[in-house]
Amino acid sequence: MSQSHHEPHHGWNRLGEYWRAVAADRRSRAAARRWRRTGAEPRMARSDLPARRLLGRIFAPLFLLGTVVFALLAANALPAPSADRAFYTGLAVLCAVSTVVAVIDLLVVRRRMAEQRRWRR
Repeated sequence: MSQSHHEPHHGWNRLGEYWRAVAADRRSRAAARRWRRTGAEPRMARSDLPARRLLGRIFAPLFLLGTVVFALLAANALPAPSADRAFYTGLAVLCAVSTVVAVIDLLVVRRRMAEQRRWRR
């Protein structure tokens, strides 16, 4: 265990250092308890990142396709069941925003997975 909060620290951030050390000690003790209870090292726990990446790879193209289709419907380029262009414009904007969010999530997941690979080496 880390016993760093027993060492005297002198400086302007003495209390901050103490509380950070206490929090780190508490986290490491909790991790050790989990390790004893489950018999598996907590750092090697299964990640939800591959599932999120798979969902992003499925949904990002679907949202992009929806953006294109609804934009064409809003521009009267496709035969539409209803002539309400504002409705199709709103759906196109919603799909575009969803596409951007899905792509950003994909990038974040890729970066986090790379970080995990770096930490496990």
